[in-house]
Amino acid sequence: MNLNYNNLLKINPFSLNSNIKDKIYLKYQRALFKHHFKHCKEFKKISKFLFTKPNKLTKIVDYPYLHVSLFKKFNLFTKYNTDETKTYTSSGTSGNLSKISLDRKTSLLQSSALRKIFSNLIKNRDSQILFVESTKILEKDKKFSARGAAINGFCQLVDKHYFLLDENKKLKLDYLKDILRKNKKKNLIIFGFTSDIWTYLLRNSNKRNLNLKFKNTILIHGGGWKKLENQSVGRKNFNKLVKKNLGISKTVNYYGMIEQTGSIYLECEKGFFHCSIFSDVFIRDNNLKILSNKKEGIIQTLSLLPLSYPGHNILTEDQGIIHGVDDCKCGKLGKYFSLTKRVIGTEKRGCSDVD
Repeated sequence: MNLNYNNLLKINPFSLNSNIKDKIYLKYQRALFKHHFKHCKEFKKISKFLFTKPNKLTKIVDYPYLHVSLFKKFNLFTKYNTDETKTYTSSGTSGNLSKISLDRKTSLLQSSALRKIFSNLIKNRDSQILFVESTKILEKDKKFSARGAAINGFCQLVDKHYFLLDENKKLKLDYLKDILRKNKKKNLIIFGFTSDIWTYLLRNSNKRNLNLKFKNTILIHGGGWKKLENQSVGRKNFNKLVKKNLGISKTVNYYGMIEQTGSIYLECEKGFFHCSIFSDVFIRDNNLKILSNKKEGIIQTLSLLPLSYPGHNILTEDQGIIHGVDDCKCGKLGKYFSLTKRVIGTEKRGCSDVD
């Protein structure tokens, strides 16, 4: 497969209009389909069984896609070279595991894409990340989880990082205060899963009247919303409390999944998730027909990054709405969408095994 990722990595990730991006995506998705069809026997069998003449398709919406649950049932590995692979897992509430196999090339592509997507938030390596997590997440038996992979990926974006929880998942308050005191003029990024931010920072600041006032700080969070449903914690209320209790005015939510690691969808200040040049979405109805914009249906996500497993084209268990293309008031080009709910009857899970 001869695709030039170096050119893509030079482009601002939210700068291509739909006409240009669609042409690039058709080329890359066609090549990725042929790549996985040739080197992954399970993907080949599924494609031939479920899709009519998959080798003859010309429209991107018609190319074979896999339901996300198949990554729990099979080890879908694309063997196209002799490189060693590492298997990463994500667990849902029922204990089922999604598994993906990463080789060196795919891992590097995903790290490079992650760096580009977050480049407007993490502007230089001098920024420092505060993880609402304990160092145990990087132990050998956990670092290949979705959660560990996300933490490890962000560690590579900066020179200095900290872990704010101890081994018993308790906030290291004195340690946190010392970090803030020593880094008053530094750009700080707090990264955590949504329910953890609520549990260890926001709820703590409410109960104990903690005077934690973060300056020059951005909060990045994702996953874990299901844990907050019974506490009536919505996006607006969450952001309001972050600003009121922690003094953080910029909060960025993201949507992603281990099955497409690296293809992160960032939420803009208008409240919409945005496709970057590395990702795209379609919406399908219950009969799997493509829906037009502004209609709710099942989210299908596409990525240009997976080479060592067929995660380039996935039907998710989430529902959402595409609100528009190239015309979001935040200024980013590309499709922008919102999540609405889980598909009825599917297992509840967060994007990063936090539920």
